[in-house]
Amino acid sequence: MSITPTDHAVRTLKDGYWDHTALVRQPDGSLRVRKSNKHPTTTSGPWGTESLRREIRYLLDLSPGDAICFPSVLHHWDTLGDADAAVGYEMPYYPTHRDAGVLAREEQLDQAEIDRFQDQLADLLFGHVHVPAPTAESLSRHFDQAVTRAFEGLSADPMLPRLLDAERLTLNGTVMRGPRAAWQFIQHETDMLAELDQEPGVRLHGDFFLENILWRPLSLHDQSATPALIMIDPVSVAGISRGPALFDLVKYVSYASGELLALRSEWVELDGFDATTADPVFSYRIKWQAPGLRPFQNRDWHSRFTSAYLDHHGVWDRRRYALIDGYFSAAMALNTRGHQRQARLLKATLEFNRVLGLAV
Repeated sequence: MSITPTDHAVRTLKDGYWDHTALVRQPDGSLRVRKSNKHPTTTSGPWGTESLRREIRYLLDLSPGDAICFPSVLHHWDTLGDADAAVGYEMPYYPTHRDAGVLAREEQLDQAEIDRFQDQLADLLFGHVHVPAPTAESLSRHFDQAVTRAFEGLSADPMLPRLLDAERLTLNGTVMRGPRAAWQFIQHETDMLAELDQEPGVRLHGDFFLENILWRPLSLHDQSATPALIMIDPVSVAGISRGPALFDLVKYVSYASGELLALRSEWVELDGFDATTADPVFSYRIKWQAPGLRPFQNRDWHSRFTSAYLDHHGVWDRRRYALIDGYFSAAMALNTRGHQRQARLLKATLEFNRVLGLAV
């Protein structure tokens, strides 16, 4: 399908690393949301265009019963090709719904409504998204390639070799392996990666953050049949849409606890990157007292959902949780800069050592 040339962009809704989402007005005056890849494709990262293709296929392949969780695809296009492909789709605009990330950051909901949100989110995710789905691709191979590639790319940053190449280091007062050394131990001396492929797979949301969930606040009355909760932007930027259910929980809690926002906003205290001493000693701490994180301390956006996860999926392996969390941190360190990059790499170091039982 071709791109409609006669509509008008009203405003940008999200300017992502690899894609752009905007509110557009159609020739008949109606509004739609358009998501498209960025150009030139050199700015869209190693996965951007193909991930958007997978996102479109994900939405088109949903059964009618499961499609209630997501927006419908009103129009989509793909000019094919790798170097200059134009890929995107349009979905309905929901004027009474709000990005749950904004609702959390601005403390727009009381705890009772947040609890209702978490209950409904759990019902929809576990009942309509987390259905059995064998993983077509090796998740362990993807993790291995993604983390190895991240460390190779990060080695070009002159601030990082002291951390990356350390066999042993001290982080927050605890002696542990350096990030590359810890990852190589996980690769060759444990079964953690192989066990990822043996875990029963489900269909995932894949990019399960609060900002990818729309909620219609109870204060905004709507007589239409539109659901109060709608998930958007499925499939991870690396194209993952099937795997262990824990994948979605790790992402959800990272944002809902405030940790991911702290990393993105560089509300962190870091030390050790400018040191000239022989022994690599680092520290990493989130500034939980930062004003922007207070909403996540005043309201609880994740405990009720986590409890529902336990009821549905059972207790998770803490080492596997740390492995997934470390993978996210390492992969995103490559795609960020400055203190955010350093903080994400230190977090990856901590998580990989938790896998090995060397950190708490």
